[in-house]
Amino acid sequence: MVNMRVVVVLAGIAGCGLLGAAPAEESAAPGAQSRTVQLDQGEVGRWSGFAARTCGMYGKRWAAVDAVCYYPVDIGAKPGRHEILLEDQDGRSHTGWAEVSAVDWPEVEMELADDRFVTLSPEDAERAKRERTEVLALFKGEPGEPRFSLPLADPARDLPRNENDFGSRRTFNGKAKSQHTGRDYPVAEGRPVRAVADGTVLLAADHFLTGNSVYVDHGGGLVSMNFHLDSLAVKTGDEVERGQELGKVGATGRATGPHLHLGLRWMAQRVDPEPLLTSPLKLHEVGEAPRTEARKSEASAAEPVEGGPAAKVPDDSDEG
Repeated sequence: MVNMRVVVVLAGIAGCGLLGAAPAEESAAPGAQSRTVQLDQGEVGRWSGFAARTCGMYGKRWAAVDAVCYYPVDIGAKPGRHEILLEDQDGRSHTGWAEVSAVDWPEVEMELADDRFVTLSPEDAERAKRERTEVLALFKGEPGEPRFSLPLADPARDLPRNENDFGSRRTFNGKAKSQHTGRDYPVAEGRPVRAVADGTVLLAADHFLTGNSVYVDHGGGLVSMNFHLDSLAVKTGDEVERGQELGKVGATGRATGPHLHLGLRWMAQRVDPEPLLTSPLKLHEVGEAPRTEARKSEASAAEPVEGGPAAKVPDDSDEG
């Protein structure tokens, strides 16, 4: 698979505002003009060179997390240059550019026993459309203050290895197509699914394609999503704490078998959740030396199921 990158280059143009901001006061730090960060689509970049207060990209602003700016890049980010912002705690603005290139995601063939989730009846299609509209509205609110730190908590205890299925383009029964926008983990049916951070349940509902689903707002523009749950332990509007049970692992909706699905949207950008479950120091950093070797974005068509062969678990791009 061709691995593409995002390159952020600090701009030193005096008097140039960003995202409607006042003219930026650029840092005079040595080597500032050559700082870069290299990212794949779906990754999150990190800028820790200053004590940050506010971050900006895509014409939006959001609060820094523990004085560090993070820049989420959508799985389908538009190729080209995107301006970024870091406002430090002294009120000085620092700007840069994100140069985004497309990633060649793998194609995966999958078989579902129930064709109802592939060839939708008019009633099911209308339901899925209505539910998708409801879900997309969840990502349009104000980001508020972050209620999380990185790394996020694992969504299950003793979380098993994921086979890196983020981004795969899936075809179901040779008909329906969609892209996998989360990670699927081979967790046994009935085991608790837990909140990755403190937050407010934006929506807990039974949806046609994603089954029993829970969306949690963690502040700072971060929303976590767990799909295909067997049962729900929370309801819309509940306040939850990091590690609190949200429901049980199941196979509701369009799923080939029980598994734990975790998806993340950060400032409405669909990002790979796996790197945010490990140390933030592993994220690619503004200022790190440019790499000459290609970074792998490994993807898998299947993941192991406990006690059985590799299972192809369906994508959840139906959330938008």
